[in-house]
Amino acid sequence: MLKVMEKEIDLAASPILLEDDFSNPSLSENWDLEHSTGEWWVEDGWLTGRHRGNSGGLLYSKKGYPGNVLLDFEARTVPPCDNDLNFTWCSEGWDYHANDAGIGYIAGLNGWWEKKAGIEHYPECKMRSTTTLFTLVPGQTYHIQAGSIDGLCFIFVDGKLVIEASDPDPIDSNRFNRVGFGTYASFIQYRNFKLRQISWKPVVMEYTVEF
Repeated sequence: MLKVMEKEIDLAASPILLEDDFSNPSLSENWDLEHSTGEWWVEDGWLTGRHRGNSGGLLYSKKGYPGNVLLDFEARTVPPCDNDLNFTWCSEGWDYHANDAGIGYIAGLNGWWEKKAGIEHYPECKMRSTTTLFTLVPGQTYHIQAGSIDGLCFIFVDGKLVIEASDPDPIDSNRFNRVGFGTYASFIQYRNFKLRQISWKPVVMEYTVEF
């Protein structure tokens, strides 16, 4: 179970929509390598991304996945890189007119130039929430679970909630529903990817007052 504000996510009841162990070097089955930005390849079971410019590189899924989804994967930076291990959902894909990422939630660890964990509603940043209370160690592998429930966005790292934020203008996942990975002036790796349709139930939050 994963607990966010007034909600409990039942992972066992959340069906897997997409699973990839990155054993296919071509990435052709699930990922739109043709329309990606940055460098992307498979190395020893790791999806590896690198972008040397002071900007973002993104790899999106070929298909869209409407509804509330949760990304579940392991990830690490490649030392000495220690910044911007990024991922995205509810995404439009690459906006070639703007030459930038299209509409979507972009989240990450050690980003925003000051080693922050955070989530933003891109590109207008109608919602952006960051914290310096979690900092990754270069080269260390982390288990990341991230996604959203009707605009309540969250990131868990190794089973602990790192950040959550409520978007006042949630992205319409019926229109924008691709998922993916991002590298922003960084060198990063991902493996054991699962995408789940979130099964959740409301939780009544209250205090027991004994004073």
